[in-house]
Amino acid sequence: MTTSEVSRQRTADDMCPPLAEAGRKRRELVRRGRWQEADDLTERALREALGGPGGPELAQLTYLPGAQTLGHEDDGRPGPGTAARAGALRALHLANRGLNRAEAVRRAGLVLGSRGRDDVGGFWAAALTLLHANELPSVIGACARAAAEPVWSRSAPHRDALALLRARTWAVSGRLPKAVSAFGRIRERGMGTPLAAVAAAWHAEALSATGRHRQAYVTLHECGFDGAGGQHPERAQLLAARSAAHLAAGNFQLGLEDALACGEHAGVWGVRNPAVLPWRSLAALCASALGRSPFAVLLARQEYELASRWGTGHARGVALHALGVALRDAGGVAALLEAQTALSGSYDTLYLARVRYSLGCLLLSLGRGDEAGVFLEGAADAGFPPWSAYAAATVRRLAGGGRAPSLTEQEKRVARRALTGRTNKEIALDLHLTARTVEFHLSNTYHKLGIRGREELVTAALLIG
Repeated sequence: MTTSEVSRQRTADDMCPPLAEAGRKRRELVRRGRWQEADDLTERALREALGGPGGPELAQLTYLPGAQTLGHEDDGRPGPGTAARAGALRALHLANRGLNRAEAVRRAGLVLGSRGRDDVGGFWAAALTLLHANELPSVIGACARAAAEPVWSRSAPHRDALALLRARTWAVSGRLPKAVSAFGRIRERGMGTPLAAVAAAWHAEALSATGRHRQAYVTLHECGFDGAGGQHPERAQLLAARSAAHLAAGNFQLGLEDALACGEHAGVWGVRNPAVLPWRSLAALCASALGRSPFAVLLARQEYELASRWGTGHARGVALHALGVALRDAGGVAALLEAQTALSGSYDTLYLARVRYSLGCLLLSLGRGDEAGVFLEGAADAGFPPWSAYAAATVRRLAGGGRAPSLTEQEKRVARRALTGRTNKEIALDLHLTARTVEFHLSNTYHKLGIRGREELVTAALLIG
């Protein structure tokens, strides 16, 4: 080992224990609810990190998917890359806590305009901060400028990070077919370990949003994420992605469990911002489908309060959508209308269409068919399965003089239990019916709702009431 390598190793070794200890203390303070002290500790540790190389150990201080991108590439001495990492993590810490969006954006912008912008870890953390703040043009511009620099094409970690950020930007802006294709290409060509699981999680999430939950399950399995996930370094992202897949598949109990587990992991890190991990809205949608309306409303309202503090229309719209679905009454209609307004100013046209679909279905279930048609038409135009196709079919049925679906109380009771995943035999025992009677009620329900069977029941869940 050369003298410079020995020096670099000693410097890194000297830095690791203080950062690891700071991370442990920060998590303990968060657990006790002593947020300000935890924030102060993080800031002190980041200032001290400017005196050393500060590699992956910096990730002890705040939540960062793909934290291994912070691995330092300098000669062991502080330089532009060190400052970029520390500055980016300051910005990301504000985003994780959902505090002072303008300051988080300013700090991230400074990093991306600094001499250290070619440091892959600093660039990655700063770009994620801007994505959380819904500053998509800034991320697109930063990626375009980086792509013109030689280092971003010569280095595999740089190429992986840049490709993944571009695909994620397409996903959060509602350009899901393009995002799904990009994620697929990235994963097919193989990625370095630091970002492989993040790529799988984001790919699965995008697949679920387009109704391809089976492929989402396969994607998560291929990256080795099974069961509870144990101590997987990307556990939070993978749990959120699998919860979304369960929600799309109608496996609501499993979706609820994964969303709550994601929330528990987020709590350990002190992540409160739903723009970072929207686990509450995922849990609320699953809980609502399981008939746990009070719990769903509580979760959705909590997410809305936190999203309002952060201030992006997208985060507020997602929370309001969950609240509207959970309420399922006139108050739910008001929440969904507000969600539509909030999302009208965001880049995610797909989620806006999803809100319009929920609004149309809820209005139909409340007997307000004339109003429902406008919103269902808007959802049908989005062109994404499965709900766009169902919205289009419902609009055609209404235009042809068909009536809004009207289920009997017994049909509703049977359908609600079918939605939770119970078998016909279990439903029969629960309602003191024969299995044949349950089958009869479900067949009537499918016919009235215009669906082909149990698998499509989730698409029309709001019409069940």
